[in-house]
Amino acid sequence: MHSINKPIITLILIMASVSFSNIVAKSSEHFHPKGNEPSSYTVAKQQLQLKSLPFADKKDFEEQSRGFIAAPDYKQITSEDGQVIWDMERFQFLFEDKNFDSIHPSLQRQALLNMNYGLYEVMPGIYQVRGFDLANTTFIKGDTGWIVFDVLLSKETARAALELVNKHLGERPIVAVVYSHSHADHFGGIRGMVDDADVKSGKVQILAPVGFMENTVAENVYAGNAMTRRLAYQYGTGLPVHPNGFVDQSIGKGISTGNIGLIEPTRIIDKPIEEITIDGVKMVFHNTPGTEAPAEMNTWFPDKKAFWAAENITGTIHNIYTLRGAQVRDSLAWSKGINQALYQFGQKAEVMFASHNWPRWGNERIQEVMRGQRDTYGNLNNQVLHLANQGVTINEI
Repeated sequence: MHSINKPIITLILIMASVSFSNIVAKSSEHFHPKGNEPSSYTVAKQQLQLKSLPFADKKDFEEQSRGFIAAPDYKQITSEDGQVIWDMERFQFLFEDKNFDSIHPSLQRQALLNMNYGLYEVMPGIYQVRGFDLANTTFIKGDTGWIVFDVLLSKETARAALELVNKHLGERPIVAVVYSHSHADHFGGIRGMVDDADVKSGKVQILAPVGFMENTVAENVYAGNAMTRRLAYQYGTGLPVHPNGFVDQSIGKGISTGNIGLIEPTRIIDKPIEEITIDGVKMVFHNTPGTEAPAEMNTWFPDKKAFWAAENITGTIHNIYTLRGAQVRDSLAWSKGINQALYQFGQKAEVMFASHNWPRWGNERIQEVMRGQRDTYGNLNNQVLHLANQGVTINEI
């Protein structure tokens, strides 16, 4: 266990959460909800994109909706004092079945794909709650209880997700939690699922990749407030939700504004490949440091032929540099991490699911996605290096 002052970590995480809530709450003072109408030049460019990109391909929509079990009868999640901290109702305009001239067609498509809201079966024994926060939370059925992969950003959204699972799949104890990586949208809701006493007693294990605590503190505590302010610029989260304002965050609808917490892991996965069995579920952890996050790991379920890609492979091409100030991703290391996973697990996988967006089914489809994303991240590195060697400046690149 790390000798880190936990009250200080909690205080600074709370300060960062309050800071972001204030940004969102005051947005209406600065932005007109209708924004500016797109210019004729923008409209022409959008129309060109509609004609040239393969929008007839509906495979993602088929995968996005597969396995749906149920959605709650509400679209807003509130805090204990009644504040709305998550609101899917705001995005209903995306179902109007029209192309908005103010939204890039690819962004509008992605925004519609991210409207998957509720409980889904990935395969027997693996379930996801999607659309309750920026990330997904995943429940793996063990012999006696649940192993939860990633617990969302806020306590309130995590609790709501657990209640939805209990309602439709039956109440089972949580025996373990896995933090896939060191970004807050994957660990911040921990106290909505488990409490400190159960972790301290050993009733609940918490597993995380090597370097998790060091990088969590560096990114979310030391630079927490600055990064929270800059996040509003990165994603436009201060803008009202509107076709001329905020639409989507690509890997999800947005971020919740509830209570963020952290319970320190009880077990660190420190080997490149490490096999563990918990509650009858065999898992092979694959550390991928320096990919999407400084500390991150995939997981292979050999008995299910299911591959958990963490945030290394999602339904989009991820940013490499975040304007909020997170560590710059090494796209070459990322490409190599995907390649390792492809040859270690991808050639056997029948299901691939992740911490954002939607799963993929069938080995041919899985390999297609893995190879495509591997090559894209590798090409980002190779092309920048090639252009730099040709004398092209950083601004020109």
